[in-house]
Amino acid sequence: MKIALLTIWHSPNYGAEFQTYATVRKLQEMGHDVQVIDFRLHEQPKPVSLKGRISSFLHDCSPSRQHFIRFWKRYIPSTEHYLTSEELRSNPPLADLYLVGSDQVWNPQITGDRATTYFLDFVPEGKTLASYASSFGTNQWMGDDVLTKVVSQQLIKFKAIGCREQQGCDIVYETFNLEATHVFDPTLLHASYPELTGKITSRRTLAYYQLSENTALKEFAKRRATEMGLKYVDVNHQTQLTPTYTWYRRSIQQWIKAIAESQFVITHSFHGLVLCLLYHRPFVLIYDKGNKISRLASLLQLVGLEERLFTTISDAENSDVWRRAIDYDRVDECLAAEREKSVEYLKQITINL
Repeated sequence: MKIALLTIWHSPNYGAEFQTYATVRKLQEMGHDVQVIDFRLHEQPKPVSLKGRISSFLHDCSPSRQHFIRFWKRYIPSTEHYLTSEELRSNPPLADLYLVGSDQVWNPQITGDRATTYFLDFVPEGKTLASYASSFGTNQWMGDDVLTKVVSQQLIKFKAIGCREQQGCDIVYETFNLEATHVFDPTLLHASYPELTGKITSRRTLAYYQLSENTALKEFAKRRATEMGLKYVDVNHQTQLTPTYTWYRRSIQQWIKAIAESQFVITHSFHGLVLCLLYHRPFVLIYDKGNKISRLASLLQLVGLEERLFTTISDAENSDVWRRAIDYDRVDECLAAEREKSVEYLKQITINL
């Protein structure tokens, strides 16, 4: 079967590229011909000035950018490049199934004026639509009345709706009066990624992974590393030539490996949590973003590790969670059971097409 996958990708974001790869890998393992629709959320217009072209060239030549370019070329089969939603509507890729997800594809605060595209409004009438692990990113629908009406008209066309969080399923039911299935983030559909990491060797490191700069959390991680006798490693460290020009950072493969090989992880990232669970790393999550905590809480509740999530540094520091071992045999059992359900969902949406 030919599947056209729409997701948030082609950006210097580890989690976005990781989930894209994981989705492609699983669909290919199931025997499907999958292509990621080359539609980029944050499309940058080509510079016209000489200075702009030189800057763009230097940016693409940086080791940081080259890491991502090589990853896309090797691991992400894609369609032609669509610059705008209008281009996608006028000439959509041919496929048997149009699939949207995962990541926060249904969070209009992220997708902005491209929000309706991520509800597959470009797909010709009569084609099969579905979602896999689409996330709203919060515990409530963030669209206005106009967008809500458009989304209602689109979602009713879907053969099946799969959401990454239970809160997403609740939004689909309460806002759009439709049923949705709670499924795994695609990165959890695989038990490990040896084709990306090679051999994993345990190292005496504390891996700190932040999505955006948080000085207080970083200093806390450094203190904990010292107290635990571990080497502090910022796995998202970036070498900047200018405030907006990143020269070097780890590749996606190196990022996964740095977390997988560590002795302890401090993060506020969903995909940082995923890697901890897959590679049996002890961890602490510290996240203070209010209603955006749902994607973390949902997964932690599933594996019975809610106690490892904190909303303040002081609460984490004063807890005894640092001394508690994680029963990863039980975690693996939970992951395996849910993984089977999610794969079955994928089988069902691709059957009889």
